[in-house]
Amino acid sequence: MKNNILDIVEYFPNKIKEILIRYEEVLYKVQEIHIYTNRNILLRTSLEEIKLEYITNTNEILEILQRICDNSIYTYQNQICNGFITIKGGHRVGITGEVVVKEGQVINISYIYSLNFRIAREVIGCSNKVLPYILNVNENTVYNTIILSPPRKRKDHFN
Repeated sequence: MKNNILDIVEYFPNKIKEILIRYEEVLYKVQEIHIYTNRNILLRTSLEEIKLEYITNTNEILEILQRICDNSIYTYQNQICNGFITIKGGHRVGITGEVVVKEGQVINISYIYSLNFRIAREVIGCSNKVLPYILNVNENTVYNTIILSPPRKRKDHFN
């Protein structure tokens, strides 16, 4: 798991990378890294939000996006129009900007002003409580199931 977060840090410019590495202990608990234009970087864990004393600019946001897209934003245009890009390790990077719509379809996101890295990680045993409700053991099938909860709320707590 430790390499997991370090892989994500590699997408950032050196200046931001150096700042993030200073928070190495917290980084391994981080669920989200928010990068905003002209605002502080925000680290979110399940228990806290940490506002870093560093303000990112537009050029840094674009540099991060270029790195995510392997220097070919055009190749990732469909994912960008969906509002996120999936990167190595199954992590997702949410993209916020001004949406260009044509005939009811998003065709582009211009002036990208924030990126939200959502860190994927394995949570062993998180489905143990719900499995009896979604597995039909007698017929060896799975019931149609949707598990919902508000953003940033855990979906592994069943009473």
